[in-house]
Amino acid sequence: MNGFGSLSGKSLVVASVATLGAVLSFQMLSRRFPAVVGKAMNMSTSSGKGTGVSFCFVTAPSKEVANKLADALVHEKLAACVNVIPGIQSTYLWEGKVERDEELLLMIKTRSSLTTQVAKFVEKNHGYDVPEVICTEVTDGLPAYLKWVAESTKTP
Repeated sequence: MNGFGSLSGKSLVVASVATLGAVLSFQMLSRRFPAVVGKAMNMSTSSGKGTGVSFCFVTAPSKEVANKLADALVHEKLAACVNVIPGIQSTYLWEGKVERDEELLLMIKTRSSLTTQVAKFVEKNHGYDVPEVICTEVTDGLPAYLKWVAESTKTP
Protein backbone atom coordinates (compact mmCIF):
# COMPACT_ATOMS: atom_id res chain seq x y z
CA MET A 1 0.00 0.00 0.00
CA ASN A 2 1.40 3.38 -0.97
CA GLY A 3 -0.52 5.71 1.32
CA PHE A 4 -3.03 6.48 -1.41
CA GLY A 5 -5.33 3.51 -0.95
CA SER A 6 -5.31 1.27 -3.98
CA LEU A 7 -3.78 3.76 -6.43
CA SER A 8 -0.92 2.28 -8.43
CA GLY A 9 2.12 4.25 -9.59
CA LYS A 10 0.51 4.73 -12.99
CA SER A 11 -2.67 6.02 -11.33
CA LEU A 12 -0.61 8.46 -9.28
CA VAL A 13 1.00 9.79 -12.46
CA VAL A 14 -2.44 10.24 -14.02
CA ALA A 15 -3.71 11.91 -10.83
CA SER A 16 -0.67 14.24 -10.72
CA VAL A 17 -1.05 15.16 -14.38
CA ALA A 18 -4.80 15.70 -13.87
CA THR A 19 -4.09 17.97 -10.88
CA LEU A 20 -1.54 19.97 -12.84
CA GLY A 21 -4.00 20.20 -15.75
CA ALA A 22 -6.71 21.45 -13.42
CA VAL A 23 -4.40 24.12 -11.97
CA LEU A 24 -3.38 25.35 -15.41
CA SER A 25 -6.96 25.14 -16.75
CA PHE A 26 -8.22 27.11 -13.76
CA GLN A 27 -5.57 29.74 -14.35
CA MET A 28 -6.56 30.07 -18.02
CA LEU A 29 -10.27 30.17 -17.12
CA SER A 30 -9.69 32.81 -14.46
CA ARG A 31 -7.86 34.99 -16.99
CA ARG A 32 -10.75 34.80 -19.48
CA PHE A 33 -13.57 35.16 -16.97
CA PRO A 34 -12.06 36.61 -13.76
CA ALA A 35 -15.31 38.02 -12.38
CA VAL A 36 -17.20 34.74 -12.85
CA VAL A 37 -14.44 32.54 -11.44
CA GLY A 38 -13.71 34.95 -8.57
CA LYS A 39 -17.38 35.13 -7.59
CA ALA A 40 -17.81 31.34 -7.80
CA MET A 41 -14.75 30.77 -5.60
CA ASN A 42 -15.52 33.72 -3.28
CA MET A 43 -12.21 35.31 -4.25
CA SER A 44 -11.27 38.81 -5.20
CA THR A 45 -10.89 39.48 -8.89
CA SER A 46 -7.65 41.05 -9.93
CA SER A 47 -7.74 44.51 -11.39
CA GLY A 48 -4.77 43.92 -13.65
CA LYS A 49 -2.34 44.90 -10.90
CA GLY A 50 -1.44 41.28 -10.09
CA THR A 51 -1.46 39.52 -6.77
CA GLY A 52 2.24 39.74 -6.02
CA VAL A 53 2.31 35.93 -5.70
CA SER A 54 3.86 33.48 -8.15
CA PHE A 55 4.42 29.78 -8.34
CA CYS A 56 7.47 28.07 -9.78
CA PHE A 57 7.78 24.55 -11.14
CA VAL A 58 11.04 22.70 -10.50
CA THR A 59 11.72 19.05 -11.31
CA ALA A 60 13.92 16.87 -9.09
CA PRO A 61 15.46 13.44 -9.69
CA SER A 62 14.62 11.96 -6.27
CA LYS A 63 12.55 12.43 -3.14
CA GLU A 64 15.72 13.27 -1.20
CA VAL A 65 16.68 16.09 -3.57
CA ALA A 66 13.08 17.36 -3.72
CA ASN A 67 12.72 17.42 0.07
CA LYS A 68 16.14 19.05 0.54
CA LEU A 69 15.21 21.84 -1.88
CA ALA A 70 11.71 22.24 -0.39
CA ASP A 71 12.97 22.41 3.19
CA ALA A 72 15.71 24.90 2.34
CA LEU A 73 13.42 27.16 0.28
CA VAL A 74 10.90 27.36 3.13
CA HIS A 75 13.61 27.73 5.80
CA GLU A 76 15.23 30.59 3.85
CA LYS A 77 11.77 32.18 3.44
CA LEU A 78 12.09 32.07 -0.33
CA ALA A 79 8.88 30.02 -0.41
CA ALA A 80 5.78 29.94 1.76
CA CYS A 81 4.92 26.41 0.69
CA VAL A 82 6.36 23.75 -1.59
CA ASN A 83 4.25 20.86 -2.86
CA VAL A 84 6.28 17.80 -3.87
CA ILE A 85 4.34 15.87 -6.51
CA PRO A 86 5.65 12.37 -7.26
CA GLY A 87 5.34 10.34 -10.44
CA ILE A 88 6.33 12.81 -13.15
CA GLN A 89 7.88 11.42 -16.32
CA SER A 90 9.96 13.89 -18.31
CA THR A 91 10.99 13.38 -21.93
CA TYR A 92 13.50 15.86 -23.29
CA LEU A 93 16.40 16.38 -25.69
CA TRP A 94 19.79 16.57 -23.99
CA GLU A 95 23.10 16.74 -25.84
CA GLY A 96 21.45 15.49 -29.04
CA LYS A 97 19.76 12.48 -27.46
CA VAL A 98 16.14 11.94 -26.38
CA GLU A 99 16.13 11.20 -22.65
CA ARG A 100 13.33 10.01 -20.38
CA ASP A 101 13.46 10.22 -16.58
CA GLU A 102 11.15 9.65 -13.62
CA GLU A 103 11.11 12.82 -11.57
CA LEU A 104 9.22 14.71 -8.89
CA LEU A 105 7.67 18.12 -9.44
CA LEU A 106 8.03 20.90 -6.90
CA MET A 107 5.31 23.56 -6.97
CA ILE A 108 6.79 26.50 -5.10
CA LYS A 109 4.53 29.33 -3.88
CA THR A 110 6.38 32.60 -3.35
CA ARG A 111 6.27 36.37 -3.79
CA SER A 112 6.61 37.40 -7.43
CA SER A 113 9.51 39.62 -6.39
CA LEU A 114 11.42 36.54 -5.16
CA THR A 115 11.26 34.37 -8.30
CA THR A 116 14.73 35.40 -9.48
CA GLN A 117 16.16 34.51 -6.05
CA VAL A 118 14.28 31.19 -6.11
CA ALA A 119 15.76 30.40 -9.54
CA LYS A 120 19.30 31.27 -8.40
CA PHE A 121 18.88 29.21 -5.22
CA VAL A 122 17.66 26.18 -7.18
CA GLU A 123 20.45 26.55 -9.73
CA LYS A 124 23.06 26.64 -6.94
CA ASN A 125 21.61 23.78 -4.86
CA HIS A 126 20.24 21.40 -7.51
CA GLY A 127 22.30 18.58 -8.98
CA TYR A 128 21.28 19.12 -12.62
CA ASP A 129 23.51 21.09 -15.01
CA VAL A 130 20.42 23.03 -16.12
CA PRO A 131 17.59 22.59 -13.61
CA GLU A 132 14.04 23.34 -14.71
CA VAL A 133 12.76 26.52 -13.07
CA ILE A 134 9.60 27.93 -14.64
CA CYS A 135 7.64 30.62 -12.81
CA THR A 136 4.32 32.30 -13.49
CA GLU A 137 2.32 34.89 -11.63
CA VAL A 138 -0.89 33.96 -9.85
CA THR A 139 -3.58 36.17 -11.33
CA ASP A 140 -6.12 35.65 -8.57
CA GLY A 141 -6.65 33.70 -5.38
CA LEU A 142 -8.19 33.58 -1.97
CA PRO A 143 -7.07 36.88 -0.39
CA ALA A 144 -6.24 35.25 2.96
CA TYR A 145 -3.99 32.69 1.24
CA LEU A 146 -2.24 35.32 -0.87
CA LYS A 147 -1.66 37.38 2.28
CA TRP A 148 -0.26 34.30 4.05
CA VAL A 149 2.20 33.69 1.19
CA ALA A 150 3.41 37.29 1.47
CA GLU A 151 3.71 37.09 5.28
CA SER A 152 5.52 33.73 5.15
CA THR A 153 8.25 34.87 2.75
CA LYS A 154 10.99 37.41 3.14
CA THR A 155 10.74 40.93 1.87
CA PRO A 156 13.06 41.25 -1.12
